[in-house]
Parts: sequence; C-alpha cells; structure tokens
Amino acid sequence: MDVTEVDERDTSWEDPSPRFRVYLYEDHHGSYGTRTYDITGADVLEVIRWAQDNIRGEDGLIAVALVGSQHHGEESRGLVWLLGSDDVYSSQPTASERAVLDKMRVRGTRPLGGG
Repeated sequence: MDVTEVDERDTSWEDPSPRFRVYLYEDHHGSYGTRTYDITGADVLEVIRWAQDNIRGEDGLIAVALVGSQHHGEESRGLVWLLGSDDVYSSQPTASERAVLDKMRVRGTRPLGGG
C-alpha cells in the first residue's frame, strides 16, 4: 500500500450518488458462474456487506467496482475496481492477479465491521 498526502482541491467534480457494480462469482464444480448487480443508495461498506450476504457457497468470490461515466462527446461507462476484479478466469494468473484473488477469497468470507 502506498500513501501520499494530496491537496483535496485538486478535483473538478464529485458524484454524491455513486453506483456500485457487484460481481458474485460462484464455483460450479470447477467453473465460475457470475451474477452481476448495480447498487445505488448505499456506501461501499454496505455494498460489500450485501455482497458477502448474497454470495452462494463457501468458494464464492466477490468483486465491487464504482461505475463511472466520462464525457468525451458521448457518455461512456467504466469501472473503478474497489475490491477484486473481473479477471477470475485466468488459468495461469500472474503474481499480481493471485494477490487480488486471495483478497477476494478473504473478503467473500470475512464479515466487515462497522454500521
């Protein structure tokens, strides 16, 4: 983890109503099935808790992204990964991909604190 102090005035926009994309990856005898949801009206901890409560099976994985839009003449949706990624299908994951998968496994089973 890298931490850098910044000037909080360096941004040009904010979104007070974030949209989160949740991926629930469930092991179906060696291959993963995916259920995908968009969630609004919640903060990131509530979204992760919801994902943990709705994953099926003990080998399930969760991933959470922030859905964003950019305007370059037209609207284009994109994802900012907050937890995990959608790259769980790689048969030969890199060390970086394995680290992400390990975190996804932990987050899928270890409840978050807070309220």
